[in-house]
Amino acid sequence: MRVQGFVVSVVDPQPGETIMDCCAAPGGKTLFMASRLAGQGKVSALDINKGRLRILMEAAKCHNLDDIITDIHGDLRLYAKESTVKYDKVLLDAPCSGLGVLSKRADLRWNRQFEDLEELVCLQDELLDSASLLVKPGGVLIYSTCSIDHEENENRVTTFVQRHPEFTPQGVHGYVPAEFITDDGFYSSSPTKHSLDGAFAARLVRSMH
Repeated sequence: MRVQGFVVSVVDPQPGETIMDCCAAPGGKTLFMASRLAGQGKVSALDINKGRLRILMEAAKCHNLDDIITDIHGDLRLYAKESTVKYDKVLLDAPCSGLGVLSKRADLRWNRQFEDLEELVCLQDELLDSASLLVKPGGVLIYSTCSIDHEENENRVTTFVQRHPEFTPQGVHGYVPAEFITDDGFYSSSPTKHSLDGAFAARLVRSMH
């Protein structure tokens, strides 16, 4: 099973649910989530890149999932402020340093600047705050990255929960195999330990009130 499959397992899409994929393109996770809904429910695919969204929707047609997937072109930070719709599950697969997939992107090793990471961390916080606005009471926010950097992963979750006490981290036990679960209950894969791309995912449940 590939990393994006594990992240979708953490989301755990169920027939009848409404799901928002906040940074959807290129769309692998979007399509996989839609296929798990068994024809019942909706996945909204939001992305800032119009061209990549178009490719995603072409793929959705090929897989007969275009009835389930709705594309939304926009910036999550603006969309979340204006939207009145709330979702059962919201996946934020955040832009990250890509530290988990360095083997495939050698150019990244040399281009990483500390300022870039600081900027990324600010963006990740902004996107998390925005994504949280779209979660129904009792719904789940899933934060994921393709990084193995604590700063982009656990630290973002910790500071988010401090800002948003209405969200509680929920362990991913039962969603993914035990070998991929950290002591804190997050999903984590690493190239060295699992011979898989590095990735991280956390489930955050919104209280009913």
